[in-house]
Amino acid sequence: MKAALFDFDETMIDLEPQHYAAHRALCQAMGSDFDALPESIRLRSGSRIVDDIRDMRAYFGWHEPEDALFNLRHEHFLRACRTSSLTLLPGVEKTVRELHARGLRLAVTSSAVGDSIDEILRRLGVRDLFEVIVDGSDVARGKPDPEAYLVTAAKLGVAPAECVVFEDSRVGVLAAKAAGMTCIAVRHRGAHEWQDLSAADQVLSSFDDFTLSSLPWH
Repeated sequence: MKAALFDFDETMIDLEPQHYAAHRALCQAMGSDFDALPESIRLRSGSRIVDDIRDMRAYFGWHEPEDALFNLRHEHFLRACRTSSLTLLPGVEKTVRELHARGLRLAVTSSAVGDSIDEILRRLGVRDLFEVIVDGSDVARGKPDPEAYLVTAAKLGVAPAECVVFEDSRVGVLAAKAAGMTCIAVRHRGAHEWQDLSAADQVLSSFDDFTLSSLPWH
């Protein structure tokens, strides 16, 4: 193993309240009711923000360009994050620092927006541990397509088989495995939908359960 790739939202940090606040604020600004969306859109996990907005736009029949909707929603999301007390999920910082000390190269591979990931990691004091951030804008296809993880490996200059991925969602696990990577799933206890993580090489109840011996090469 040469690299550890982390999903961000609900894997490293719980940002569901901020994401829901941003979705609601966008819908309100457009004169629509967020709660009227089908659960397949409202409760799904692991999708790109741009795909969420595209589906909301189609469902409600909004006419504004996707870019404008994305920017408006992103402003609401950043505001929600900046006015919230944010902390990494239990065991995350310990795991990140252990893997970094072990010599693994670290990256974030997320469907979220890169500048918000960068800002939050800096705020929490761990940005310098991560070499690469790949976000939804870096790929044409969101998870469960493996593109994001393959792009991350290429940016790090490592083979997919040399990567271990930490994920919390079904689509993320499927993306990691389709990329040919080892995947450790960490269940997010506050998830709105139960995630089938059975395709992962190992499933942990939290990062507190992670040890270096959890990795197959140790």
